[in-house]
Amino acid sequence: MPEESSTGTAPKSLIYGGVAVFVAVGLLVAYLTGAFERRGDISADDVCSNLTDRKAAARTLNSALPEAADYDFTTGMSGDPGWHYNSDCSAKGDGKTLLILHANTVSTVSWQRWVDHELPPRKGEVTYFDSGLKGLSATNLAAIYLPCYASEAEMKRPYSLTVYAQAPAGMEGSGKETRQTLIDLATDFARQAHEDAKCDLPSKLAG
Repeated sequence: MPEESSTGTAPKSLIYGGVAVFVAVGLLVAYLTGAFERRGDISADDVCSNLTDRKAAARTLNSALPEAADYDFTTGMSGDPGWHYNSDCSAKGDGKTLLILHANTVSTVSWQRWVDHELPPRKGEVTYFDSGLKGLSATNLAAIYLPCYASEAEMKRPYSLTVYAQAPAGMEGSGKETRQTLIDLATDFARQAHEDAKCDLPSKLAG
């Protein structure tokens, strides 16, 4: 009985082996880069305590923050109303800063000077909106300048609040959606800051 030839078997084995190695390498790379990691979930209890509506903030941040397996929030407050009032909320994802919410009192100046001297660097086109004394929007930042004290108790002169929401790593969604999300977050934070600072002037916040 003639022996079967194995000349066609070896090349096929090599091809199948090569494919298997290629798939294995691809899976390893995907694993190492976190492709299979589950997006972390943000609950109302996770977000900073100095937000007006923590439940609503959690819903927004779950869809807006860049994807990460783990999110961590830090609240910082001076706790005292007055010229040194300061309030912060920061969010990190896998150790990387994704969101900064900030509020502090400043000696009242023109809104043009406020834009030039009180805000972090902006990215993209800068536009303005009506809220407080002035609202500013960029692709990575939304800021609101709002009235606070007619005459601050210690300094005996007018003081206002600087409030901003900053996304150093960007956000999920279109440019228009990102701008609106940042404006909403800044507005919410400004509302709480105006109350916590015990401002005696109307905030003039939109909505």
